[in-house]
Amino acid sequence: MCFTANCGTVNTKYFAINLPFFTEAQHHNTCLNRKICIDANGDIKNCPAMKQSYGNIRDTTLKEAIEKPGFKDCWTICKDEIDVCKDCEFRYMCTDCRAFIKDPANPYSQPAKCTYNPYICLWEGQAGYVPVEECGNYSRETGFVPDREKIARLNKQIWNEEE
Repeated sequence: MCFTANCGTVNTKYFAINLPFFTEAQHHNTCLNRKICIDANGDIKNCPAMKQSYGNIRDTTLKEAIEKPGFKDCWTICKDEIDVCKDCEFRYMCTDCRAFIKDPANPYSQPAKCTYNPYICLWEGQAGYVPVEECGNYSRETGFVPDREKIARLNKQIWNEEE
């Protein structure tokens, strides 16, 4: 269980606009890099909202947990590798939650709580907004593949661009 309902929410009010964050975001996960947590049961995890435990503090040291296979995997998942995020102009200032993703079987899946569509430059609730899913196709083999022709048509319609 996450500590706050906003955990994993992508919103401009949570953007970090500074050089250290920007630089870290280019090569690391801005939420999980170099982080470790102990939940209320004593389970050692990357984040309290994640299911995977790497031991319990009663019988596992933090050093042992960090050295277990898989623990550091999410530290280096950066926005340039994540479906949809890799096409977003805000990717280096946005905190990336890997606990809430659209396809839990794909570690490179888009954040589930993101309501921005970078293909049309609109947030949910703005006039003309359509969800990312309407701008391409998803499969486990390929990830999200934008449909450039459909995106071009949507942008012309939304932004009243003439041919």
